[in-house]
Amino acid sequence: MDWLEEIALRDQSKIDEILLSEAITDLESNSRLGRADKLKRIKEEIRRLRFPRLAEAEDSIRVRIQELKLHPQIRLTVPPGLEGGKLQVDLSASSQDELKRLTAKLADAAHLDGMREIFDRLAGKVEASGTKANK
Repeated sequence: MDWLEEIALRDQSKIDEILLSEAITDLESNSRLGRADKLKRIKEEIRRLRFPRLAEAEDSIRVRIQELKLHPQIRLTVPPGLEGGKLQVDLSASSQDELKRLTAKLADAAHLDGMREIFDRLAGKVEASGTKANK
């Protein structure tokens, strides 16, 4: 409710207008989602509305991670809300040779500009729009 009130104040709208927005009503009427999933996704949409720059930064980092085109057994993730400004790396290997191969691919990716940009965004050095942050 706090987020809804803050959005309404910021956007000079009413809470019921926010809850009747297309993004939220689409989630609410999605018959493929269970009740718990609907609630989770609606809450996430409200969070995105309340913190649009954070949501844009999260989306931008996800795009940069996808652009690295890493092997599916290498997963890069960031914590919700970009808490801690850290990148989580998960590797899944079934042999020592496979682990060597995956770590070599990860090491190659660590030198790419896209990886540098991910860390710059996590550190708040780059806005999601691509401009340098004033820090």
